[in-house]
Amino acid sequence: MSSPEPCSRPRIEIDLASVLRRATAGVHAEIEQLPLMLRLTSETATLDDYRRYLRAIVTIHAPLEQALYARLDDTTRDRLGIVPKLPALLADMEEQSLAFNPATLAFAPGPVLLDDLSATVGGLYVLEGATLGGRTIARHLRRLIGEPLGAARFLDFHSRHTSVAWKGFTTGLNALAAQQVLVPDRVIAGALAVFEHVYKRLELAGG
Repeated sequence: MSSPEPCSRPRIEIDLASVLRRATAGVHAEIEQLPLMLRLTSETATLDDYRRYLRAIVTIHAPLEQALYARLDDTTRDRLGIVPKLPALLADMEEQSLAFNPATLAFAPGPVLLDDLSATVGGLYVLEGATLGGRTIARHLRRLIGEPLGAARFLDFHSRHTSVAWKGFTTGLNALAAQQVLVPDRVIAGALAVFEHVYKRLELAGG
């Protein structure tokens, strides 16, 4: 006798991407007002400001990305349409003759991300969402600095496909939430934990 098929979970429609945007708006705005980010986005931004940003962000992004991706299964990764951005960041570091060894870093934002897919995806929401502002900053710096800026691969990670990539991510996010693969409250908790971690680290690096 064949075994019964497992009951599928009912779909619950939720725009989790919009919920996340509202829940994280405050800390996101606070990050934009940190001295390091204000220098980078000012009309007087210099190549040194960009290099200072790279040195700071690699110490934040490298261990964070590695920790989050290590907790992510291939199916969820593919549904979200995301790929690691660290290779692009390290290429920018090399282009600017900035040394960095990612093996020397460790990431410990707290227990909220340890064994929880939902919170992990919340953290990845922060990394993927950064590509939206990153493209704007890249355009701004190219106008001010020109050729010495180099490729700015990390800031302009998706280039002209940024909107399409973000749409794919949010569509996957909302579908996973609708299928109850993700727990919205835990996704929000993960996003807030990572945003707060980024804020603290950038604040220390601001000088």
